[in-house]
Amino acid sequence: MIARIEGEVVAGGPDWLEIRPEGIGLVLRANVVESTAGSFAAGGDPVTLHTHLHASDDGPGLFGFESAHELEVFRAVIRVSGIGPRLGIRVLSALSPDRLIAAINNESVKILQSVSGVGARTAGRLVLELKGKLVESGVASSQPAGSEEALEALLALGYSRAEALEGISRAVEPDMSVENQISAALRALAGR
Repeated sequence: MIARIEGEVVAGGPDWLEIRPEGIGLVLRANVVESTAGSFAAGGDPVTLHTHLHASDDGPGLFGFESAHELEVFRAVIRVSGIGPRLGIRVLSALSPDRLIAAINNESVKILQSVSGVGARTAGRLVLELKGKLVESGVASSQPAGSEEALEALLALGYSRAEALEGISRAVEPDMSVENQISAALRALAGR
């Protein structure tokens, strides 16, 4: 089992990194969440990833995460019936671990369904199987009340799911009305 990779990034894409571990004459490709892929540029950046090796009929797949907490959440998500590692990566690309946990614990099915590939049944299974079983890291605060409606409004205005979630996470504060959440998120997205 490969528990962790430490080395330098030699190539990268929107959801993967190729890493050359020190002292080993090979390059490992790890599937990663989009924010991790965007954080590292090819050309020698040092990286440490906590990894999950998944064996399937298509062959083994290596999945890498910047924190042990993110890896723990990924493993919990892929234990849910009907969710494989590719969908698990997509879920964590769209929602940070703490936002995902908050959505599950608050039964915010619409936020879960905003992830490509997650329908009503899968969102329901996530809530049913994981509610109360995962703890937020404490790094990010849980989502403010009403942000589900703000997310829906931003999606209706034509923003992508990732853009809408970014605007909400950057600008929305607790105790804001839904209208103020939408306005704050729009201002944050306009000022990018």
